[in-house]
Amino acid sequence: MTLHDRRSDDPLPHSSRNLSRRRLLQATGLGALAFSASPLLAACGDSSAGSSGGTTTLKLMSWEQFEPREKAAWYKVINDFQTANPSIKVQWTGWPFSTYDQNVVAQAQAGSIDADVVMCPPELASALIDKYKMTVSLQSIVDDLKLDPAPAQNQFKVGTDLHGLTVIDVPFALTYDQRLLQAGGFKKPPATLSEWMSQAAALTHRPKQFGIALFNSVASGADWWNQLQNFPLGFGGVWASGKTLKLDSAPVIKSMEYWLEMLNAAGPKGSAEAEVNQLYDEDRIVMSLQVAAGINGYAKTAPKLYPNLRSTAPPWPGNKAIARLHPVVVMKNSNNQQAAMELVKFILTPKNLYYVSKANGYPIIPYTNFSELLPAYKQYHKNTPWISGFLDTNYVGESEILGSYTPLYAEIGQIIIKAMADAVSGNGSVKRVMTQAQQQATRQLSSQI
Repeated sequence: MTLHDRRSDDPLPHSSRNLSRRRLLQATGLGALAFSASPLLAACGDSSAGSSGGTTTLKLMSWEQFEPREKAAWYKVINDFQTANPSIKVQWTGWPFSTYDQNVVAQAQAGSIDADVVMCPPELASALIDKYKMTVSLQSIVDDLKLDPAPAQNQFKVGTDLHGLTVIDVPFALTYDQRLLQAGGFKKPPATLSEWMSQAAALTHRPKQFGIALFNSVASGADWWNQLQNFPLGFGGVWASGKTLKLDSAPVIKSMEYWLEMLNAAGPKGSAEAEVNQLYDEDRIVMSLQVAAGINGYAKTAPKLYPNLRSTAPPWPGNKAIARLHPVVVMKNSNNQQAAMELVKFILTPKNLYYVSKANGYPIIPYTNFSELLPAYKQYHKNTPWISGFLDTNYVGESEILGSYTPLYAEIGQIIIKAMADAVSGNGSVKRVMTQAQQQATRQLSSQI
């Protein structure tokens, strides 16, 4: 149940033992490859970048150098770039993920980012591209590499040009245990909302087995919000459209009522996140709306589940789900834009992007023609039986459901999950708590967009 792309000290809190992307990647050991980083790569300071003695120094701002299970693959790609471009040196700069966004935004608010290339979570990318207008077009890289970006990447466009190119994709789909599904009398996974509800309920035998994994505790924070945010897509709703909040709109209320009904009928209601994770590890949960990142790690963490794990597109009209896309951007204030563009192009070169994605457990690469450009990617999917639902899902970006509030992703999520926690505990109907959430979000957040 890899449910989010944030780390264990995210501003939206969640439990210390989570089935997050990070936990699963730690289980795989893929990131624990031996590596040696030059002092330049290991640095995280703020020494000025530029050109000296015929050498151009680029600053790459990221959180990856603080990720013990992921940094090895990134270091290899960047070291390979330096080997191929001996006149360019790359200096890592940045902060751990828990404080990354706020530190970058603080620089943006001061008028300048102290980097040439910046790696971004989706909400930070939207802020730098749309709010602060600090980035340059990367469309020439897409054209040169003949990449066909998936439609979800449109959120990083300015006019017709992409200003952000995704290097990490964290997409959702519905996973299920085909053994438990068939044992319950169902030959196929659900294809409609009504089938999803009825199957999940029929497959629930408390406390031994649950039909669906749904986080429902405020302590789950980012994990609950990341999962919950998808549900309005099944009812034609969004959390916000442009600058207009839609938390109390009819589609959103219907989606939250459906979510609560499913939790009551088939989910581990009242369970802490660690308990839900344990049930999943023990193969006692049949279905989960989760992300693809790190699922291969279940071979170790859930060996009974993994051989039977399959996926399908979300069983609602349109088969849409969120893909949390993490792009790189080149800063407008960079004095080394050409070298910065060369670095981004090197990272996006199919063999390099495939290497770092596979090594770090991100099996979906959001370029629709990627398998044509790199046959190894296509073969990898052929050998991965649980992947099909992720390939069949129609992905949208955060901005499609959060509009102008995308940079306030964490803040709006916290308001929503606290409201739904009241509905879960019976302290108000869904309509009532979402009406209150609409009022709170309008009061607290509208002035920030």
